[in-house]
Amino acid sequence: MSSPRGYALVLAALLCVGAAPLARAQSTPPQPTIGDLTKRKVTVHPGSAAGGDSTRAMENYQRFLQLQNTDPKLRAEAMRRLGDLNLDAGEIERMEKEVTSIDQQGAAAITLYTTLLKAYPDYARNDQVLYQLSRAYETTGQSEAALATLDHIVQRYPQSPQLDEVQFRRGELLFSARRYPEAEHAYAAVVARGSGSAFYQQSLYKHGWSLFKQSLTLESLSSFGGVLDSELGTTPAKTVRIESLKRADRELVEDTLRVMSIGFSYNEGVSSLEHYVQQHGARPYNWLLYARLGDLYVDKQRYQDAAGVYRAFAARDPYSDHAPDLAMAAVEAYGKGGFSQLVVDGKQEFVKLYNFDSPYWKTRSRESNPKVVEELKTNLKDIATYYHASAQKSGRVADYQEAARWYHEYLKAFPDAADAAQTNYLMAEALFEGHQYGEAATEFEHTAYGYPRNDKSAAAGYAALVAYQKGEESLSGAQRGAWHQRATESGYKFAQTFPEHPDSGGVLTRSAEEIFASGDQLRAISASQAVLARKPPVDAAKQRIAWTIIGQSYFDQGDYAKAEPAYLQARQLAAGDDKMRSDLTERLAASVYKQGEAKQKAGDGAGAVEDYLRVERVAPDSKVRPNAQYDAAAQLIALKQWDRAIVVLEDFRRTFPQSPLQRDVTTKLAVAYGEANRPGAAATEFERIAASPTESKDVQREALIQSADLYAKAGNTSKAAGMLEKFVETNPSPLGDAEEARQHLAEYSQRSGNVARRDYWYHEIIRADEQAGAQRTERTHYLAAKAQLALAQPGRDAFREVRLTAPLKKSLIVKREALESAMAGYKRAADYQVAEVTTAATYEMAELYRTLSKDVMASERPKGLKGEELEEYNSLLEEQVFPFEEQAIKAHELNAARAKDGVYDEWVRKSFQSLAELKPARYGKTELTHDVVTSLE
Repeated sequence: MSSPRGYALVLAALLCVGAAPLARAQSTPPQPTIGDLTKRKVTVHPGSAAGGDSTRAMENYQRFLQLQNTDPKLRAEAMRRLGDLNLDAGEIERMEKEVTSIDQQGAAAITLYTTLLKAYPDYARNDQVLYQLSRAYETTGQSEAALATLDHIVQRYPQSPQLDEVQFRRGELLFSARRYPEAEHAYAAVVARGSGSAFYQQSLYKHGWSLFKQSLTLESLSSFGGVLDSELGTTPAKTVRIESLKRADRELVEDTLRVMSIGFSYNEGVSSLEHYVQQHGARPYNWLLYARLGDLYVDKQRYQDAAGVYRAFAARDPYSDHAPDLAMAAVEAYGKGGFSQLVVDGKQEFVKLYNFDSPYWKTRSRESNPKVVEELKTNLKDIATYYHASAQKSGRVADYQEAARWYHEYLKAFPDAADAAQTNYLMAEALFEGHQYGEAATEFEHTAYGYPRNDKSAAAGYAALVAYQKGEESLSGAQRGAWHQRATESGYKFAQTFPEHPDSGGVLTRSAEEIFASGDQLRAISASQAVLARKPPVDAAKQRIAWTIIGQSYFDQGDYAKAEPAYLQARQLAAGDDKMRSDLTERLAASVYKQGEAKQKAGDGAGAVEDYLRVERVAPDSKVRPNAQYDAAAQLIALKQWDRAIVVLEDFRRTFPQSPLQRDVTTKLAVAYGEANRPGAAATEFERIAASPTESKDVQREALIQSADLYAKAGNTSKAAGMLEKFVETNPSPLGDAEEARQHLAEYSQRSGNVARRDYWYHEIIRADEQAGAQRTERTHYLAAKAQLALAQPGRDAFREVRLTAPLKKSLIVKREALESAMAGYKRAADYQVAEVTTAATYEMAELYRTLSKDVMASERPKGLKGEELEEYNSLLEEQVFPFEEQAIKAHELNAARAKDGVYDEWVRKSFQSLAELKPARYGKTELTHDVVTSLE
């Protein structure tokens, strides 16, 4: 049983110094780790617990533990407190003195804690005892024992209020041992308890590092991001500026940003960062992620990658406070890398995003953002200068236009800049070189008259006039008139403002040109006459301009007779300038040509011809000369002066072989030759027309026919036939025209005695008709029938040529074969059922039978026949020929019978004549024949 004094001592220790470890164990904020202690400087003052109260408390606990039969609960508590005091004292001395003292104190604490755990396994605070034991192990360098003890706490006391600190200390020991997967899980257990744990932020940070050490860089980002969320805030309303953090927190943030940047760079760089931001949402510190990754790339001299990162943020959140800085950081990165074009691109992007018209300035003032304003000004000027220099090097119009656009942007943003007048002049120059003459003239005038007098004023005023003159070339109509008015006013203002300018005479000449361009011909003539009257005289070039204006003004007024001498004067002054002389020659030719046109309209055709032909004398090389000569020929044709027209047209053909009017010249020559009774020459022209690929098919067809007719008229049958053959070859359709051409060709062949060629065309006529289908007409059918009739004639003639000689039987076979061939030809002709052809074919077939009958009777008699034998032979022949005579009569009667149908042509009449010979009893008398015809009708 313990003594009252012992209880008093232990109670005193428990109620004073010894109460600190208990309160610390039960409170929420955790004890610093051993690692933290090594970084912390602790000052122990005389009379502190370590040197005073703690020592006495330790002595009291030791005496209490030496007592026998004490309360187990008090004894266990005393052992725990004594162990805690030994551990704390050892840690303090370790920071100030020698490590050996720490080892002794720590060893004592280990003995007390292990004894307590063994003696009192059900002690309520054994989880705290185990935790302190692990600290003691760690203090004495027994890391494995310390980790095992902490593992025991996790397994046995999962509900311990100190479990977050236990897991954190486990994570630290595991991390130090490079057991990163296990450390990851330990830190994750702390993180899972939420931000209420004092170890939450540090565990997030070390959890990220544990993943990073396992090369799970992307997986580590969420943990590191949690650290940033905790330190810098997650919404704009709770944003914490990094500069306002305490040093330790600021270093933690910077290190977190650094490791996250490394993680992004290990993967897909800006793509990984973009994906991360998209997943985790907007954060007020996101710009720092982009900035630090970009900075990392810059340090590694990966300038394009760096710029890409900076630009990515500007693209994602272009109107945030930090976007302009990152946009310029991109430009600087390009510059460091030597990417001049990308520098320009970056500056353009900056201007696009932060020009004063952009949304960036809707909630900001220029005064509060001077850096952005200055960067904008510098970038605008740099871009304009770059494009101007590029344009001067390349000469490309588009580059000048781009330079002008950027100068304009600069002046719009900074109209009162010290270099505004000079910049405005540069913009006007770029506009001029970019062929934007109207805008150039306006800006030159603004430079000359819109700023205080400067060294560019006079040059700009004169340049405006040049711009007006250059721009005039591309305008017309009302637009050109307005342009001239502006130019005239600008010239007058220039003369008033800068009278000392050496080109005053040129300005006066230009004014005359501008007045003329405005359409005021009377004033233009007056101004030009003033130029010519100037003393001393202006140079020849300006005089030429004045005469040209006078000539053109009269020309525009329609006074071509007065325009002609003015153009002559101007052309004389243009000596040596072939191009100008050529232009004035064209104008002179036009004035003479127009006089011819005016006379033609007035009805003076002869006078018009003379003016048209006069163009050749005053301007033989002018472009209008071919038209003038052509119009002269046309007018001569209208006047029916055929021979003179032919001379002019033939000369035109020789002189202007490439003229597009040659086609019409050919047509007109064909007409003129025809009217002049020169059919051969006319036929040649129509042949040209037919051969011209520019003519339509219909025109070519007609020309071929005309040419054939004219060649025939000229007696050139071979050429006429040649034209018809080409016609048939190229124009098989329509069938009617082609068949007529074939008929003519057959007739030409007949006349020339070329029977084979004639028969060829007859066969072609028949073939074409047979294949005509829907194109067949009565005419084509008739021509085919006539052709077939003609083709039957050689068979008939061949039949007649066969002589019947003895022996009759043999020669009669040949005769009958010839008969059948001839009959077949006529039957084919009759099959066409064309009355005229049918009657002829019927007649010829009847005559074939009649001829056969006559030839048999006239055949050679066998030798030796005399007297009765001969008479009997003759009788026999008569019997043989009787059927042929009957066939002949029958065929002629068939032909004669057509008279009743109104068909009484040459062949019907001939059939009647043959019948009169064959059957004179019935048809022999004329009156009877007439009666028969009448009765047939």
